[in-house]
Amino acid sequence: MEKRIFVISDLHGQFVLLQLLLEKIGFSENDELYILGDIMDRGPNSIDIYYFVNAMPNIHMLKGNHEIMMRQSMKAALKYNDLDSERSNPYRLWRQNGALGTVNSIREYLQKDAIPYEEYFDAKQTFIKELIEFLDSLPSYYELDVNGKHYVLVHAGVDPEAKIEENDEELMAWIREYFYLSECNPDITYIFGHTPCCFLNDDKSFDIWFDPDYHNKIGIDGGLAVGDKGQLNCLCLTTGEITVLKYAEGQPKGFQ
Repeated sequence: MEKRIFVISDLHGQFVLLQLLLEKIGFSENDELYILGDIMDRGPNSIDIYYFVNAMPNIHMLKGNHEIMMRQSMKAALKYNDLDSERSNPYRLWRQNGALGTVNSIREYLQKDAIPYEEYFDAKQTFIKELIEFLDSLPSYYELDVNGKHYVLVHAGVDPEAKIEENDEELMAWIREYFYLSECNPDITYIFGHTPCCFLNDDKSFDIWFDPDYHNKIGIDGGLAVGDKGQLNCLCLTTGEITVLKYAEGQPKGFQ
């Protein structure tokens, strides 16, 4: 069976949707999946996604702005030996951007309310060090050649006037209009997340956006961060096929 290459982005804790997607596309050990960052925050199951991705050799992940905020917050927690503090500046920034879902996911995973605090403190310190090591290992972009096309996969975008290798990781995780409104390198097709497609498409839909002006950018963030109006978009680079799962499909039965 021919290897297929899939791209998704901005899962934001929606582990059930990820599982449903892999089932729907018939994902196998012969295939590869690239996640363009932001598996964390807002949704309920960030830690489940982390462990799943970490255990799958054919699933590759970039760091998004939410992973960067999480890493900065956790490094501050270790520095000040205050692992549940909500007072540090990095944590406040992270919380303003939806950290609570991830924090609660970590506390539940480590059984904070079921074990003595000293045991929880030690377990969380070990877990945070493990998580920081994982986040530090994530690249800011991937380059791929598929069917004669050269792709750059990135969370938010690139500086249109700089070489890809000269870009700062913070810029590649946060940039918006200056990237997607510019031509960039016409020999590269850029696939990015971060900016929900409803802000890119003229019809305000969450469907995958194809740059109508320069024809070399594809936005795939289906807006799961905004809740029940969003969707998970998946693009197969090998076949061009698009798969979509609506937010509600990953929610408990009876969800409205």
